[in-house]
Amino acid sequence: MLKIGRVLRDGRSRRVGLVVALVYFLIYMYSINNLVLGGVSTTPGFRVVDGWQSKVFRSTAPYLWEAVAVLSFGGISVFISVPNLILAGFLSVLVLLNISTAMYTYYAMPIRPGLRGLIGLVPSLFTGFVCCVPTFIITLGTISATFTVFFIEIRQYLIPVSLAIMAVNLVWSLRQMDIGLMELYEQGKVRS
Repeated sequence: MLKIGRVLRDGRSRRVGLVVALVYFLIYMYSINNLVLGGVSTTPGFRVVDGWQSKVFRSTAPYLWEAVAVLSFGGISVFISVPNLILAGFLSVLVLLNISTAMYTYYAMPIRPGLRGLIGLVPSLFTGFVCCVPTFIITLGTISATFTVFFIEIRQYLIPVSLAIMAVNLVWSLRQMDIGLMELYEQGKVRS
């Protein structure tokens, strides 16, 4: 926790992490059709679905829940589903922590590790692949029709695998950080 606190106190790392996490959140919500551009209504408004109390936790697919309200403004519609928002928020927090940690490590470590650094990128690349690529392929529709059935079948495993990989990657990255170098960086003795 000490290392995460130090990472999040660093302005540059936190800003980059927040931007990437926000973009990830919006793309995730768009990919599950809870954020629709050119939406349902062009007039601003908020509407709650009839019988919303019974639909709050009604699952429509693995890790997807039914929307209970819709907020429309400027041609954008946001379908509000509490479990979808919680899951998207949790995934975005993991993205924020992973990206912030990676940026902090880049700035704070004066010696750029060669092959070891490249090998360290593998978990991050795999995390991005597991989280995002299947979702984008599913949303491409007819272009990827041959793959859609496959991804629908394995989708139920992708979210838990993504969560596990991002959590393991975060723990691994934090363990690789040297507390002494972190202190030097924070004192301004390490120049990025």
